[in-house]
Amino acid sequence: MGGRPEPDGDRETDPETGRSRGRVTPTLESGATTGPSDGPRCSTFVQGRAVPGSTSLARSLAVRYAQRTRTMTSPEAWLALAFEIPRAAYEVAFGAYALVVTALVVLERRRPTATLALVLALVFVPVLGLLAYLVFSRRVQRRVRRRARRPIKPVDDTRGVANLEQIPEDLPRPARGLVRLALHSGAAPLRRSETVTLLPTTPATFEAFADAIASATRTIHCEFYIWRDDATGRRITALLAERARQGVTVRVLYDHLGSWGLPHHHFEALREAGGKVGVFGRMWLPLMLVRRRVNFRNHRKILTVDGQRGFLGGVNVGDEYLDPDGDDARWRDLAVELRGDAVVGLEAIFLEDWLASTGEVVDLEGARAPITARFDARRPLPGDHPWQRKRAARARECAEAINPFTPPPVVPARSLGPLVQVVASGPDMPLVSAIAAQFSAAIASATHRVWLATPYFVPDESLMFSLCTAAMRGVDLRVMVPALRHNDVRLVAWAARSYYDELLAAGGRLYEYELGMLHSKYLIADDICAIGSANMDVRSFFINYEVTGMFYDSAFTTKLERVFEEDLGHAREIREEDRVNPSLLARMAENTARVLSPLL
Repeated sequence: MGGRPEPDGDRETDPETGRSRGRVTPTLESGATTGPSDGPRCSTFVQGRAVPGSTSLARSLAVRYAQRTRTMTSPEAWLALAFEIPRAAYEVAFGAYALVVTALVVLERRRPTATLALVLALVFVPVLGLLAYLVFSRRVQRRVRRRARRPIKPVDDTRGVANLEQIPEDLPRPARGLVRLALHSGAAPLRRSETVTLLPTTPATFEAFADAIASATRTIHCEFYIWRDDATGRRITALLAERARQGVTVRVLYDHLGSWGLPHHHFEALREAGGKVGVFGRMWLPLMLVRRRVNFRNHRKILTVDGQRGFLGGVNVGDEYLDPDGDDARWRDLAVELRGDAVVGLEAIFLEDWLASTGEVVDLEGARAPITARFDARRPLPGDHPWQRKRAARARECAEAINPFTPPPVVPARSLGPLVQVVASGPDMPLVSAIAAQFSAAIASATHRVWLATPYFVPDESLMFSLCTAAMRGVDLRVMVPALRHNDVRLVAWAARSYYDELLAAGGRLYEYELGMLHSKYLIADDICAIGSANMDVRSFFINYEVTGMFYDSAFTTKLERVFEEDLGHAREIREEDRVNPSLLARMAENTARVLSPLL
């Protein structure tokens, strides 16, 4: 009485509140006809409200929607409603999706073949393709731009520390070209090392680690892809904790994915002693899919002590290198110890990775720069847009106030030993493939020999072309990889075998190491050699953060040559007759793994 009249139609009572609620009832508007030709115009009442409609189709959809939403209690009901959406809507949505993903992929400026393959996968296999894109896509250009705008870059800012201004005249011409290439591509100054010591076995490497740690008086910086909670890991951690108790500044940085499963309490004693532990690329599920942190990993292995002793190579911290089961199946690896000026290159790489992981700015002496709570040295500086200029100016002032490398330090060279370049590569470096460029150039300029050892052999087209043409030029090409049964990643081993036929046909020689897992990573090109963390594969060259030392010293290269020849005694040579008529299953495994090689 006096209230708003209810529309005609049935009513129903809410069982919980006892109130009546309107049923959905279509009513004809004034002047409308019910003829089927034009479709009657109507007002549709939904939950007691009149919703004007234009056709019987709108009335029908409104009625169905209202009825469905009151009974949407299962996924099957929602799926049934999805099938009632007109097909044209799906086509328009799919077209928009295809245009957007195509534009995004094209703007990333990949290689044409990779761009086309990714677009086809995203369009024709949208669910799996999109998932693979989110997990494995390499947003390299964005990382390069962000690093370029970062206010503090220790690798770039320490170029003038203990470097040689001029390339020595007695250096052979091919070596001079490699030095210039590293200078332009990887911010790798040419320095001398007081001594360069090859550590040909992992027991010798761990003993050298222990000796260096025990001798530390000021700083110890450790950076490893894998750090395990086993006897070896606990031993190294205990040594670090002991030095921390004696007042030495200890910093440990490990990769989150590579050291997956490492318990937090592993470094508890080190933290209590005053040591600091950082994690590179910490992954928070499921955010790691959005941030793509699962793809860009820190694969470097670095140890520096007091800025005067440094180690690099392929050795991680774990028992697998020491034959824990006593079956002579230990991992075969090696490392290099540097002393003197060349250690600056390793120290700068660690400081930049430490800054990117923790936000702490540390100078070459190991001292931490004070940072205000409002300034994050990891973030790139704001752009020069009009609305950002004041903010950018304040950020630059803060960066200059705390930057220990401003003005860039200039320290004269003191060491007189072998020439060394420490080359870093990564998805945020100016030239992402700096190490790949060094390897390809060294192989292309070799005239006598190219010997390489790698656990994972998945070369890209340019490196494979350099290897094959070197063999066809008459260069002694030898490639050593682990035997299939010893490789810890079987898919990579199958992918490596898919390249055998091309190398053998070009005149190269292949060997499979049979005494355990070959994990050494080095290259010998004439009298030049390279040792580091980078594998001969796409992931190390274009995705991971890596470090490699280029050694321009014939005496040191001769020592590495002896190690290679010794390992050949435990390897089986693969000949062309061994590759005749492989089984269908073997061919399928090799070719399938090769197709997936960009993801390996």
